[in-house]
Amino acid sequence: MPTPLRLSLKTLRAFAVTVEHGSITRAAAELNTAASAIAAALDQVEAEFGAALLVRTRARGIAATAEGRVMAARFRALLDQYSHIVEEGRALSQTLSGTLRIGYYAPVAPAFLPAVIGPLMAGNPGLTLTLHEHDNDSAQTALLAGQLDVILFAGQDLRRGIATTRLLDLPPYLLSAADHPLATDTPVTLAQIAKHPLVVLERPLARPYLDGLFRDSGLTPRVAASADSIEMVRSLVGAGAGVAVLGMCPLTEVSYGGHPLACTPLAPGLQPLQLLSGHISAQPRKLVKAFLEALTDWMASEAASSLIVS
Repeated sequence: MPTPLRLSLKTLRAFAVTVEHGSITRAAAELNTAASAIAAALDQVEAEFGAALLVRTRARGIAATAEGRVMAARFRALLDQYSHIVEEGRALSQTLSGTLRIGYYAPVAPAFLPAVIGPLMAGNPGLTLTLHEHDNDSAQTALLAGQLDVILFAGQDLRRGIATTRLLDLPPYLLSAADHPLATDTPVTLAQIAKHPLVVLERPLARPYLDGLFRDSGLTPRVAASADSIEMVRSLVGAGAGVAVLGMCPLTEVSYGGHPLACTPLAPGLQPLQLLSGHISAQPRKLVKAFLEALTDWMASEAASSLIVS
């Protein structure tokens, strides 16, 4: 069973400083406290150890016994260690450390998330990140279960208990090979797109969103291929398998296969996707707040506008 802490750090400091000075008066002056308080602290230390650690004389003031000098040295070492711990604790307010667990909606986050977390990690060597790919539903489930600290997802079917911030509105756009007839500077319509083979992103949110766009316009597209990864969709489009309708435009105009691609805006009036960040509604810890601030700042930058085709 741990020994009760009956001697405070203030008491230990009074004893150590008195032994160093050999005087209650000088110790009181250094510690800016009353001499009577110093004397009481000395009595408390001796009572706790049940031994005479100091010799008090009128002529020479305070002199430590051999045991008293040993204890004073140990007290000083303990006080120095305490000061070091406090300094380390204060340093935590200047840098970030620990692990931040981020869940992200796969088709969109890789386009911007590295740009957000790169500077954060460079300025905080003690920071570790774990990134988990999710769809909208599983991201919210993992957050509410305490498995994630922050999620980045498209704003549909929101759960209770999650605080969200809207980051970007993402209008749909046409992705095509660079030499495709629809690759122009003029916005195209869904009716024009429906005349061409379509490559579909087969994800829990992306596919229903796409089907809804065509259904609400009274159109039935001809699906030539589907894939559950954004890079496979881009590579199929670049290779000429068809065109695709997507929401976020990566900052590259080349597919994984090396084919040049074009992003063409769609005619206005179509419902955009919303990119959100989410965290538990309670007060987030410092690391989460720092990430959310960095994310919000980046979303207000010129680089973020490059992700939107309009």
